[in-house]
Order: sequence, then C-alpha cells, then structure tokens
Amino acid sequence: MTKIMNAVMIKEYGGISGIEFGETAIPDINSGEVLIKVHAASINPADLLFLHGQYGMQRELPSVGGMEGCGTVVATGNSLVARMLKGKRVAFVSEVFGSWAPYTKASAMTCMMLPDHVSDEQGAVFFVNPASAMAMVKIAKQHKSKAIVQTAGASALGRILVKLGQEHGIPVISVVRKEEQELLLREIGGMHIVNSSSATFAEDLKHKTHELGATVCFDAVGGDLTGLVLSALPDGATIFQYGLLGGKTTTINADDLVFRRKRIAGFWASDWVKTQSIFELLSLQGSMKKSIGSHIQTEISQNFPMSQTVDAIQQYTANMTSGKVLLLPV
Repeated sequence: MTKIMNAVMIKEYGGISGIEFGETAIPDINSGEVLIKVHAASINPADLLFLHGQYGMQRELPSVGGMEGCGTVVATGNSLVARMLKGKRVAFVSEVFGSWAPYTKASAMTCMMLPDHVSDEQGAVFFVNPASAMAMVKIAKQHKSKAIVQTAGASALGRILVKLGQEHGIPVISVVRKEEQELLLREIGGMHIVNSSSATFAEDLKHKTHELGATVCFDAVGGDLTGLVLSALPDGATIFQYGLLGGKTTTINADDLVFRRKRIAGFWASDWVKTQSIFELLSLQGSMKKSIGSHIQTEISQNFPMSQTVDAIQQYTANMTSGKVLLLPV
C-alpha cells in the first residue's frame, strides 16, 4: 500500500479558505486503533465550527478535515476490540485524525459494525445525529420530562428526534423558522411545530410546553432564541444547548434562573459518551442498529468527490434542511 494519499487538508483555521486538497501520509495506528478505507464521509455543523477553530477541540495543523464516515477496516492494532473489526464495514468517528480522506484511523471504541441493510450513505451519517438524538431521549426520560422541545427542528437531527419521539411515546415540539420547514416535518408525522417567525411565537410555544409537560429543551441555535424558549418552558425546566447556529452568545432572562428555577447546561455528545458505562454504550449501539436504515433514515441531498469539498460545503451551508452532503474518495 502506498503511504501517501490525497485528502482534504485544513491548513489554517479560517473556514473554507483554510482548506485545500493535497497530500498527506496514511496514518499509523496504535494498539487500540484501526485503519479504515473510507467509503463516504459526512459534513456536519460541528465540522464547520472545526474549520473556524471554534469546536471543542483542535488538531495540530495541517490536519485532515471531518470526523464522521463509513468504511472498511483494513488493518488493526493488537487489542482484542480492534482485531474483532478486521475486514468489517463500520461507521466511525475520527476526532483524532479526520474523515475527509481515502484512509483514516479511529479508536476501535468509536467504530460500529454496520448491518448489511444499512447503505454506505446511511453508514456515513450513522453516529453523530442518531446517537445524539438517542442520548437526548434518554436525558429527557432521566429528567422525567413528558415532552421535548427541539430548536432547529427541521434539521437532520431534529427529524430523527421526531421519529424517535414517536417510537418512545414522547411528543417533540419542533421549533422552526420557515413555513416550508413546517411542511417538511408534517410529512414525517411531526404534530407539534412552532414557527419562531410568527408574531405569536412566544405565546404559542408557552402553550405547547405547558400543555404537553415539556421540561427539557435541546437548543442548536443559541443567541436570543435561547432566552425566548427558556421563558416559555414550565418552571424548573432545563435547556441543553448543543449548537451555535445563531452565534456564540446566548441571551437569557435572569428571572427565569432566579425565580423560576430554570437551568441552562451544555450538551456535547463526545463528553456525554464518556459518562456512560460500557453496558450503556452497548445498549445504545444495539438500539441504533435496530433503528437506523429501517424506520429512521437521514436524508442525503448530494454526493461530491473530496476534491470538490469547498463546493460541497457551500452546497450544505446554503440549505442544511435539504439533507446531508457526503464526500466520496474518488
């Protein structure tokens, strides 16, 4: 095998202007890692933050871009978990190296063997959104919330959460900002949709949250919207902010914290996973395998060769609700 490959390289943290398609070495692996021949890799909002140096971690530059993908394990380290994956098709997360390359490495613990019925496209989006949505349902149950509020409700994650809510009997109140997003959610069975562009948004959301008993919200937006949503939630409710689509500054009403016993906390899937036991993670993986590729599908809008990553990112950011954009090593 050649030791050099062409990959999407981050030269500097400055958005798409900081990336180029160039040469890098195929990575070496240690005992607990696997080497993966990549079939497809995804573009996620976290990747966009990473390109600007605003994600929760950074790599030494230059670095391969991306984190999530699907591929076949072609070499393994010596650990038992790694060796069990040799020759298997897996979904993976590679925070340490990156996924926008023909070959990558990942910890064996962040790989999952894919059932035959799951396509490479669905495998490339197997981890980040489905796992986060399932974690959100689990957190809502732990907080004894009878319903969940989700901002960016028409996003890929938001749509998965609607379907999981149906499966688990937990209503999901989806906050959107466009009429076409409302229609999109209704097509998949969404019943509780509130438009933040409406003049009666605050009243509508307050009515829904109190009617359904939603004391947990997962917020992907931030900014002023977070405070509006927090004020609409019942007393004692908690917002988990997990995204920065509206900017890094979140505005909230102090009265909600002091007198209404409401709380705001961060949710980062990478950190949440580290708090779970091996048995809980195995249970999560089992649930994902049963759901993904069958009644839970992620919409894929377009595939691009990795050499056209700038075009792919521009396409994705122009309309995220139209579906995921994938990168192919061709």
